Amino acid sequence: MTLRFPPLLSVLLSLLLIGPAVAERPNAARIMSDQTIAFLRVADTQDFIAKMEQTSVGKAANDPQMKPFVNGIWQTLKDAAADAEERSGLKLEELLAIPQGELAASVVAMQEGNPGVLIFCELGEDKRVVNRVIEIVENLATNNGALIENEEYKEIEITHIMGNNGPLAICIHDGVLLLSNRIEAVEDVLENWSGKREDSLASDDRFSTIVSASRGTKDEPAQLLWYVNPIDGLRALTRNQPGGSYVMGFLPVLGLDGVKAVGGSQILATEEFDSINHLHVMLERPRTGVIEMIAMKNASTEPERWVPEDVTNYITSNWEVEKTYSALEKLYDSIFGDGKLAEDIDRRINQRANIDFKKEIIDNLEGKFTLVQWYEPPARINSQATFVAAKVKDRAAMQKTLDSIVEALPRLKNVVEKRNFGDATFYQANVGNDVIPDDVPEDRRRRMEARRELRPEPCFGLVGDFLFFADRPGIVEHITMTYGGDAPRLADDLSFKLVLNKLLAHAGERKVAMVSFARPEESLRMIYELVQADTTRDFIGRRAEQNDFFKSLQGNLDANPLPDFGVISKYLAPSGSIMIDDETGLHLIGFNLKRDSE
Repeated sequence: MTLRFPPLLSVLLSLLLIGPAVAERPNAARIMSDQTIAFLRVADTQDFIAKMEQTSVGKAANDPQMKPFVNGIWQTLKDAAADAEERSGLKLEELLAIPQGELAASVVAMQEGNPGVLIFCELGEDKRVVNRVIEIVENLATNNGALIENEEYKEIEITHIMGNNGPLAICIHDGVLLLSNRIEAVEDVLENWSGKREDSLASDDRFSTIVSASRGTKDEPAQLLWYVNPIDGLRALTRNQPGGSYVMGFLPVLGLDGVKAVGGSQILATEEFDSINHLHVMLERPRTGVIEMIAMKNASTEPERWVPEDVTNYITSNWEVEKTYSALEKLYDSIFGDGKLAEDIDRRINQRANIDFKKEIIDNLEGKFTLVQWYEPPARINSQATFVAAKVKDRAAMQKTLDSIVEALPRLKNVVEKRNFGDATFYQANVGNDVIPDDVPEDRRRRMEARRELRPEPCFGLVGDFLFFADRPGIVEHITMTYGGDAPRLADDLSFKLVLNKLLAHAGERKVAMVSFARPEESLRMIYELVQADTTRDFIGRRAEQNDFFKSLQGNLDANPLPDFGVISKYLAPSGSIMIDDETGLHLIGFNLKRDSE
């Protein structure tokens, strides 16, 4: 089922969610119903903007050497909005300045019909801009044949627009703008304006659990909070829809009805961190079906000796492989019949690949899984290389299994080549390049060459005691040289040790199921080089010939070039995260360190 909202409602939502904010009345979560299935709240948009400016991103954007470039990008956006500004008489800055306090958006399940989308936006004392926006909306609706009625609810006026694109209810009460596609949602909020309702979202155990789990490390309140009730949301969307009851009835079979809620928060510019982000997945106990397959155990926090120091992202976790496989087998067999998973694996994998999948692969996995990402020079759109690895108990046995699979599958054997590089033994896909005819037009030739550069070169094999899959051989060679040589390793990196110590201190005695580490500086370096690359400038230049936006962008980039990378990199610090598996579910907390760039 598709929800249809007036285009102008979507535009207003986009504008409101990025504007500036200070609220004294009961917050939106205390006013809105516990039938809310999705919720996003910025507690104070002015504080959010101020905090954002204190983060590394805000400081970098306000750096005197970066200001000309940032202003140039802003001018490009201004130029793109010039026609709309002229027609409406409203400047982009005026629209972005509408929110002056609490800002919230929610999706609420209604007794009948589609869910209601509600925007709650606190305004400042000067309401001329928002009144002008409402006037423009009404005029456009009238010109499109919409019916407009002014109704009263508890002596509060609501403008109800009924047009071809759906209804829109607009109300300003106590300095708060309310917008919704369902007038009933606006009336419900007005009915409970005091915030004393017993069935409020704030009183819902699922919501309160996520809020309490999503505060700062020193109990700092969140600037931004979000919440989703996926099962009730799916129920509301599929109600009275063909097959809706079948979908809802199948969820318990899969165990997905055990996902009670998902939510999180963002806390900016704390005493210790640049930002803190939470993600909480609240799960029913005992876990069943798909959820039971999440069988994580304490993760080793020591990076493998083959992980290079210059990785951009590192994630490692430990799983109880046998428990996960058993849960998969139980779920599969409950749907298709006893013994069906073993039967299908034997028919579709074992007989074709000449292996025993359960014995030779599953039973040979120790349970440690690691993902590494690295930017392979030179900078290009697909510079990021990915390496996924799983620790094995018996390398020789796994190598024999891989060789057997390749030998038994002619189509695979014909497209891969076995290679040895240092300690690594792996198979690399042969990516053939078709000859480009001499008479191909230059534009098409460039497109064909660009597609070649973006094409991955998959590899799979073994390095050390790890079975791996990579999307290109460059990262395999880089990792292998680190494993067998004296190249700097992540395990010895001081910034990694600092992040890890802070993560483990936050975890305390709780079970750490996953650890990750990232270097925003390295990720940004690739983007930085890509922006300045000749290929990027050529791309913008070709489109500038026919597109005003790219023409403006090209002019501003030429007039305001990026400063040296060091101007930005001095603001960036490493980040990390941990996943904790506890009695309420899975909780991910991540943070960016604060770097003193003064």
